[in-house]
Amino acid sequence: MLVESLYSQKYNKLNVANTMSGESLPKLKLVYFDIKGKGEPIRLLLNYLGIPFEDYRFKSRDEFMEMKTNGTLSFGQVPALFVNDETVLVQSAAIMRYIAKLGNKKTYPDDLIQAAVVDAIMDLEADAFTGLRVCKYSTRMGFSTDVLTENVVEDTKKLLNAEIIPKHLENLEKLLEKSKTGWLANTESPTIADFFWVPVLDSLVEGWSGDSNILDPFPKLLELRKKFHEIEQVALYEQK
Repeated sequence: MLVESLYSQKYNKLNVANTMSGESLPKLKLVYFDIKGKGEPIRLLLNYLGIPFEDYRFKSRDEFMEMKTNGTLSFGQVPALFVNDETVLVQSAAIMRYIAKLGNKKTYPDDLIQAAVVDAIMDLEADAFTGLRVCKYSTRMGFSTDVLTENVVEDTKKLLNAEIIPKHLENLEKLLEKSKTGWLANTESPTIADFFWVPVLDSLVEGWSGDSNILDPFPKLLELRKKFHEIEQVALYEQK
């Protein structure tokens, strides 16, 4: 099913000159599991920009495995964005940069320095959560259960929640303390860095790391979540 963004539906207009070049928008199909995960930032961004896309969600893991083994996915991973039924883009940050350049809301800065700042903020997410992902997906990361025993995993999660993750969240908090706009990169409107990070912050509040109160010491991050979810297009999408 082809899903127009809720923003476009509400205002009953599709801006086919929504690209920087003035050309028509490409046909887009986002493929991911029927969960939020790494697909949600992309869905949110597409809705915010008013770009129509097919939001395809696997009906079973077998569907994903077939696509993974037949070579459709460059790195055997999703989310994947199919463009005009020809090109398949993978890696969340790369997909989001591409989508941002299709839109007309400056979600990825033209200025090279500002763009690098946005990239750096997005890269911080991997620094913050690589340890947690190793704990959660140890065999996928190359660690046997003989190495990462249940006791080791539990002790590691405690350390991550007590020290490692808060250290990186503090870095984000400091960015917001300096920001005059309330957005992570101090831009007038949200960038892909905000779209990338807020769903992660949401998952932390929902207990993803094992500590649902981990954001409590960071009032600016809590304000960012509130500000982001009050964006009209985001609120419309989340109401469906």
